[in-house]
Amino acid sequence: MKKKNLTKRIKEKIGEFFKEEEYEDEEEINLKTLIIIFLIGFTIIISTYLYSNKDFKFIGSGLDEKSEFIDFEDYSIGENILENSNFLDGKNHWNTPDGGEFSNDSVSERIVNKQDYYSPTTSLQINCSQPPCRINYGTKPHSIILDYPYDLKSETWINIKPKIKGSIEPETKLMLSYWYKGNNHVFYFMGLDKNGNFDNLEEIENQDSTEWVKNELIVTIPKDKIAIGIEITMNFEGTLLVDDIRLERIE
Repeated sequence: MKKKNLTKRIKEKIGEFFKEEEYEDEEEINLKTLIIIFLIGFTIIISTYLYSNKDFKFIGSGLDEKSEFIDFEDYSIGENILENSNFLDGKNHWNTPDGGEFSNDSVSERIVNKQDYYSPTTSLQINCSQPPCRINYGTKPHSIILDYPYDLKSETWINIKPKIKGSIEPETKLMLSYWYKGNNHVFYFMGLDKNGNFDNLEEIENQDSTEWVKNELIVTIPKDKIAIGIEITMNFEGTLLVDDIRLERIE
């Protein structure tokens, strides 16, 4: 009797073992099935998104390539970096934030003066009726109102990094010169880093003048700057004429 009970118990144990093994196999199969279904679904979603957004790019931190900024000549090409520096092409390349989001209370008028100039046959005249009034150089051949001229990707920034990524960048030294006549104003020479932070590298404060006066300064660009910008600001009502604004690389 005892032998029969022992045999019965052994058979029951063996049966339970196989039942547990079968259950574990089913659990493992179900888990694998769920993983495969999830991966297939994820692949379909990504493929659909990429197809509907063909220009999609993964964006890394920081901006260290010239193409991320402006479509403009390298700073080392040509004697004068600025286009239309003598305003023979009207107001092209010279913009203002006056009336935009950044400076919506400022009111100014920009006109091309063909009667009074330093470099024949035109100058840019700024009539400031509600200061502060500003003009900024822009890399594109038009003249517009800018909502925020200091934005990281604003056309007011001129790239100064080498075209070849990874090349050794020499110290950059630039000379800025221009002529003016009229009311007092401030000429700002700004620098931008890859994180979008900017500061004034140099600034020239000028007094009223009834004659054409030349200003000139030499600026060494810090290594952390990837772009530069120039701005003229009038903090009082009045009229200012500017001409022959030149920015040259000297080293």
